[in-house]
Amino acid sequence: MKTLNDSPSKAKKLIYFIVFALCFAAPNYAQYQFSPLAPQIISRFGLTDVQFNSIFTAPMLPAIFTSLISGMLVDRYGYKPVIGASILLTALGCWGRVFSNGYGLMYVSMILLGFSAGFLSSNASKILSILFGQERVSVVMGLVLTISTCGMVLCMFTSSGLGMNTAFLLAAVISAVALVFWFVVMPGVKGTKAEKAAPAEDVSLGKALMTVLKNKYVWIAAVTLFCVNGAMTGMGSSIPRALVDARGFTEAQGGVAGAFLMIGNLLGSLLTPTISLKTGKFRLVLMICGAVSLVGCSLAWSLPGVWLYVGLVLTGYTFGSGMAQIISVAVRLPGIGPTYAGAAGGLVATLQLLGGVVLPTYVASAIAGNNHSVYFIILGVVSVFWILGAFLMPKSLDKKG
Repeated sequence: MKTLNDSPSKAKKLIYFIVFALCFAAPNYAQYQFSPLAPQIISRFGLTDVQFNSIFTAPMLPAIFTSLISGMLVDRYGYKPVIGASILLTALGCWGRVFSNGYGLMYVSMILLGFSAGFLSSNASKILSILFGQERVSVVMGLVLTISTCGMVLCMFTSSGLGMNTAFLLAAVISAVALVFWFVVMPGVKGTKAEKAAPAEDVSLGKALMTVLKNKYVWIAAVTLFCVNGAMTGMGSSIPRALVDARGFTEAQGGVAGAFLMIGNLLGSLLTPTISLKTGKFRLVLMICGAVSLVGCSLAWSLPGVWLYVGLVLTGYTFGSGMAQIISVAVRLPGIGPTYAGAAGGLVATLQLLGGVVLPTYVASAIAGNNHSVYFIILGVVSVFWILGAFLMPKSLDKKG
């Protein structure tokens, strides 16, 4: 296993965490600037709604199509140069937006912007296990997701006030700082004492792929995260509109209600990984979250008064809990470990992203049409497979830390 020479000090671990979280949050911050800046962007570039939506979702394309190969490349060549290359592409995309004067360059820039998000998400389990140890992966990942979500919230509140040009320039500077910090601060693992003392575990890309594809636990984790992200994306994108259309909320009130879903997400990412680690009940905690999600997705939007906001916070909590725990689980799966964690994380991340596209758009919306009640019930039913996936995960995950 490629590992650090000696266990880093607490101060170094804190620095590594800050840099990793910065690199993880930077592309999300840049992408979600588009939501509050939508009127300015559409007016400046003369975009149609279809063009705007295609630009906003463009960063997902490299994540969907390169997550698996990125994991295999990290397994083969090490995380620092491979992830560094993806952060370089993201920085180029952010700076490309600053100089964009039309749809074409903006679209290409947004595609480039998405590379580091996909590469880091796919390989988070492997990288964090190297830096912090396998037992702490889910806890650290929960903190990273919390910081990333806070960055998204921050950009929602600040971007429109800054204006498009200043906001894009700020995102470009942040991406450049992240790139420099990654190469200067993050440790490599090539040539450490541990590697010199033991045979190298370098494997071919083909072997890594076949090992991952034949591992049933990787597929269980991937399908479970497919369901978690599908339900989360469906709820997040539809709650404000459903409350406006069906319950007479104003757009501002609908937006506030949606924020409560995000607050729950933050709390789940932050708290649940530690609860699972301390209790040694990883699977049970995940199943309970799935059960709460089943009820919350189906009914939370229709609850009266203050119970609406309580229901949304609880439902969001389950999403944050599920994402933080499953996205970081690859390195702990039997038959995977650190050697194949990158490829396994790539497969899990690919299905995660597909879930966010397929389930809300091509399943729930296609079946429900304009019936909001049916739409949310379908998202609740998806959570049944979340519960089943948690039950089928290996018992070795139920380990106290």
